[in-house]
Amino acid sequence: MVEATLTESYDIVVIGAGPAGSSATHAAAQRGAKVLLIDRRQHIGIPVQCAEFVPQWISRHASFSSACVVQTVDKMVTHLPDGTSYEMKSPGYMLNRSLFDKELADSAISSGATISIGTKAVGLSAEGLAVEEGSEKKIIRSKIFIGADGVHSTIARSVGQPSLKTTVALQYEIVMPEPQNHVDVYFHKDYKGGYAWFFPKGRTANVGMGLVPSKTAQLPALLDDFLNFLRKSKKLTGAEIVSRTGGSIPCEPFRRTFFGNTLLVGDAAGHAHPITGAGVLNAVIAGEIAGRIAAEAVHRGNLRYLEKYEIECQEVFGKSLAYSALKRGLLEKNWNEPGIDFGDLIRKTWVGFKEYYKGRRSSNAG
Repeated sequence: MVEATLTESYDIVVIGAGPAGSSATHAAAQRGAKVLLIDRRQHIGIPVQCAEFVPQWISRHASFSSACVVQTVDKMVTHLPDGTSYEMKSPGYMLNRSLFDKELADSAISSGATISIGTKAVGLSAEGLAVEEGSEKKIIRSKIFIGADGVHSTIARSVGQPSLKTTVALQYEIVMPEPQNHVDVYFHKDYKGGYAWFFPKGRTANVGMGLVPSKTAQLPALLDDFLNFLRKSKKLTGAEIVSRTGGSIPCEPFRRTFFGNTLLVGDAAGHAHPITGAGVLNAVIAGEIAGRIAAEAVHRGNLRYLEKYEIECQEVFGKSLAYSALKRGLLEKNWNEPGIDFGDLIRKTWVGFKEYYKGRRSSNAG
């Protein structure tokens, strides 16, 4: 057995250099904390496992160049199985997510943080964070740890959290014959607990589908059928596939995200929207909150101050996520129920319809 060597100590160690981790690192380093950001990948931002559509107001919370924006989007069109479609204003950006992630990590490093790529977190204990760099094993000591290591978070497991409830997604990037300034979302009885999407990004488009995990085996065939449907309905002559990606998306937030000297952020905390799966904006916001509060806790020499992270996240987006989780429960429970009007069910559980928001003010969740 190879013994792990002790490495330098830090004020804060952030695990995962996605939007949540880089935002946390940037916020903490800006405030003078000694921060280390680690990521298991050799290249930040690759592979891209994201539909890449974000609301426009992300620019209020993250600093990124115009090069990260492939195109702007004006509206979302929701399509129901009966052939009806509904439009809603949905100003947003289609990102080059790989470049976006790299720029956020660059901002963190420019603020004074240290980064270590190709560094895999394997467990957290009283001794510190155990990591592997190739064949080398190390223990990294820190006053505070921030787990931003995604939906299958090692840090979440280390603090005793169960596996997150998820949906599974598969996505193709296809060549686009003509530009389009809106995104399309499609519902169908076969897409259990989820939906299909067509998100244009200039000369290509992301075509994907997310479903409940029990339908994973059917996902490739369903997505191929959906792509063939688009080829006909949108007259996408050719529409060749240039890349494929997939993965799990959290669809229920953890009730707890603060454990002693450890915080969970982004997908590791289940911060993605339980209905839409959108997670980048909440990841950036939660990361900033975590980094700022962790730096203040270090400055005060008081780890109990970390409690404020959970409280602030709850105030900013916690009620919205809790309400959406209730809607997901309703959606999954009634999906195949006999006698249920499927179109009516989608109207009550999809953000593109006013029926989704009915009862939210009176609900304890929002």
